[in-house]
Amino acid sequence: MKSNAQRRLPSQAPRPAYRSLAGWALGTLIEHRAVCECGHHGHVLDCADPDARNRAREAAWNQPFPGATPEECLAAIDDVLRGIGDTCPDCKPQTPLR
Repeated sequence: MKSNAQRRLPSQAPRPAYRSLAGWALGTLIEHRAVCECGHHGHVLDCADPDARNRAREAAWNQPFPGATPEECLAAIDDVLRGIGDTCPDCKPQTPLR
């Protein structure tokens, strides 16, 4: 019988970086800096950078999520962008100076 030092656990297959198409789309948008996080609360915000959005869409077309078509990936990116605003819901709105 082998001692504990000699026993080896069965190797587990590495988990994929993204488990869902929506998670992959958000990761692609973050990677291309089309969205960013609120520094205080962590909410995802739209950076309003059309060039970054276009780079993310191009990357989605050229390197789609495994098992998905490029069209599905573009639709997922559009869905994620529709759900993101440009202001943090927890930050107080700044009042104009008088």
